[in-house]
Amino acid sequence: RPSKQGFDIVIGNPPYVEAKKLKNIASILKEPYNKISSGTADLSIYFMELGRKLLGDTGCLYFITTNKFFNTGYGKKVRKMLCEQTIISIINFEQVEVFEDVLVSSVILAFSKKNPCINNSFIYEQFYKLKAKEFRKEFILQQKDFLTYPQKYLGDGEWSFPNTSQITLKQHIEIDTTPLADIEGVKIYRGVTTGYNPAFIIDNLQKEELIQFDSHNSSIIKNMLQGRNIRKWYYNESNENLIFTRRGILINEFPAIKQHLQKFYMKLKPKTTEESTTGRKPGKYNWYEILDNTAYFKEFEVPEKVIWGLTADKWAFAYDNLRHYLPSNGYILTSSKISVKYILALLNSKLLHYYYGYIGVMTAGGAYTLKASTISALPFKLATNMKPYESIVNKILVKKSKDKLCDIREEETAIDLLVYHLYNLTYDEVLIIDSNISVTRDIYNNKITST
Repeated sequence: RPSKQGFDIVIGNPPYVEAKKLKNIASILKEPYNKISSGTADLSIYFMELGRKLLGDTGCLYFITTNKFFNTGYGKKVRKMLCEQTIISIINFEQVEVFEDVLVSSVILAFSKKNPCINNSFIYEQFYKLKAKEFRKEFILQQKDFLTYPQKYLGDGEWSFPNTSQITLKQHIEIDTTPLADIEGVKIYRGVTTGYNPAFIIDNLQKEELIQFDSHNSSIIKNMLQGRNIRKWYYNESNENLIFTRRGILINEFPAIKQHLQKFYMKLKPKTTEESTTGRKPGKYNWYEILDNTAYFKEFEVPEKVIWGLTADKWAFAYDNLRHYLPSNGYILTSSKISVKYILALLNSKLLHYYYGYIGVMTAGGAYTLKASTISALPFKLATNMKPYESIVNKILVKKSKDKLCDIREEETAIDLLVYHLYNLTYDEVLIIDSNISVTRDIYNNKITST
């Protein structure tokens, strides 16, 4: 019912269209929908803002929409807006076959435009990876007893919906910690964006041929690892190398490499416009240069660093002391103050793996999305004595260098126990993280004095 104040109820099922497909209408949407939308927002976000605008002061909105705003950067404004409303219910569907052979990750969202009271709790339920028949059965059963969730636990940070004990544990983990990226000396960088990998990534045979032609070529051919090469603690050597023709390079000093790249000229030249059909994106770079300026390239060549892939089927961070470069789907961490091996120990611990569940994103196929912004936000504690952590990591690296399939459960358990004690977790809290912990309550409660 429309009135001067707006509608009592707005119901909708907004379409999902990703931001890159909206470029032709982005300028039209920008002005009227700027409160909760951003340049990278998908189309559903604009509908969310429109729906709220149409509501009267006490009106209610009911949407079936994508749940991508839970964990995306552009969703931050949406999350902030929702926290300022009275949330009525959130029914979350993650990789659920709502209809036969139709997999969805979406949410049924309801909120009132009224300001929330401090103790507001809303109906919350989640369905995860269910087939159509399983989903229908579960939905019928669970709707009889939907859970409630305190709204005060939500903010503009990435949304997850742990239970009360998990929320308490999350808050305990965060006490006296520092986000990883804020630790003095720690730097996190993305790998190299070439703009066209087939031209710049070559195999070992091509590398040898170029160096045999002119040994000077070796100065701009870098050993490379892909995300798929990275495992927990270690990596598998790659047959790939990067021609690192960064900005300002004098390509005529490398005639054989220039000749190699010229074979891809039409793919490498900068486009004159975004609509051009050939070439890389428009920009002030020469056709033979990689797309990124990569001013931080020396960070790839530090004596030691932590490396990981953007998408990984397992929780995995590795140690690199051989100056490998990574492509744009990988990340590196360097540290000038804190031991890299200490940081690696914490990153590979069960505790931070568990904490990722509060802030991280999984792909539709169940893989980890280890974005720099997510890893940067992990809560870190600095031990007074880091040597026990480094010592265990050294043992693991030595064992893996001899046999990559070796059993390191004893060493990993030792690291996990050190980390649990570092964060002052109780045994009952540890059980939430690791229900199969291999030590008894009495042993755990005795302070660790040696490794």
